[in-house]
Amino acid sequence: MRGWHAVSGERQDLYLQRLAFALLVGGGAHTLVCWLILQWGFFRGGDAAFAALFLLIWGGHLALLGFAGLRFNRRLEDPSMTEPLMVWSTAALLLSVAFVEELRLAVMTFFFAILHQGVFRVRRRRVARAAASAVAGYALVLLHLQLNGALPRPVAEWSQWLLFALITLAMVLLASEISSIRLRLRERNRQLSDLLERIQDLAIRDELTGLYARRHAMELLDKACRQSRRGGFLLAVAFVDLDHFKRINDRHGHQFGDRVLVRFAELTHRYLGEKDIVARLGGEEFLLVMPVIDLAQARDSVTGLLDALRAQRFMAAPALEVTASVGLTVAGQNETPDQVMARADHLLYRAKAGGRDRVMTAGPP
Repeated sequence: MRGWHAVSGERQDLYLQRLAFALLVGGGAHTLVCWLILQWGFFRGGDAAFAALFLLIWGGHLALLGFAGLRFNRRLEDPSMTEPLMVWSTAALLLSVAFVEELRLAVMTFFFAILHQGVFRVRRRRVARAAASAVAGYALVLLHLQLNGALPRPVAEWSQWLLFALITLAMVLLASEISSIRLRLRERNRQLSDLLERIQDLAIRDELTGLYARRHAMELLDKACRQSRRGGFLLAVAFVDLDHFKRINDRHGHQFGDRVLVRFAELTHRYLGEKDIVARLGGEEFLLVMPVIDLAQARDSVTGLLDALRAQRFMAAPALEVTASVGLTVAGQNETPDQVMARADHLLYRAKAGGRDRVMTAGPP
């Protein structure tokens, strides 16, 4: 027993339905066959033994259902209860076989349906363990009956046991192959899922910095503008351009330039809020989208980010001071994202023309 597993209500209902189906349908078929054997006169102990035995068996079935119905199955390693179901169903078969005469193999064939339950749901060593338990249990039942003189045709009975053991072995080998295929499919699905996640991530994220890519950023900006019109906040939009970045690449190499870009991306995570949107538009240009109370709050956030960037030092170029120019504005009530971007771009141009390393701001028109 372990801690409670996080099982959704829908999945819990599915587990309960599967368990109920297996117990009611499988148990019903098992009961019917044994009842027919009773009618044919091959059930030792007659009606009284049959009633007592199947009262016990159905009590076990209902106990398993009640266990799952009360959600105690969530404390098991396997909340679907496939292995406990296999163990109990096999035990029920062996109990009934001890009372059956002549037709034991007909009853034990139900084990193949039990084994089928585990092929697609439990590991192959557990399937093999269940099979070995059934074969050994059947042999113990026959041995007990033979020692007590209740096995009139031992050779025929043991021949049937041998047939059951061989068929069970064949099924275990088949189950092992199915399990291997299942594991390969699971691994292939995991790889495909990882690949799909990677493709989706590449579609929305810049590979170098991990920030949003331009296309996805524009979608987010459009959504943020619409939310701003409905909500009680302003939306600040900033264009950021790292100053003289080409010169940095030329002097220190593109690998060093990439480290500068990554460092700036890391700073945005530290100095901007969780609700802020940060994107790399291309090269050394970045977009910041920030829900704010007023323009002054946005300016303070951007100024703090630029101060942190200016304070950064790099081992490969200790004397280098990286600065940035910013065009910062606030979206108007009826403005489109393109209009806001155009104004921020114009302000960025003014910041660069005014000497760089500064923030140029303007409110909505």
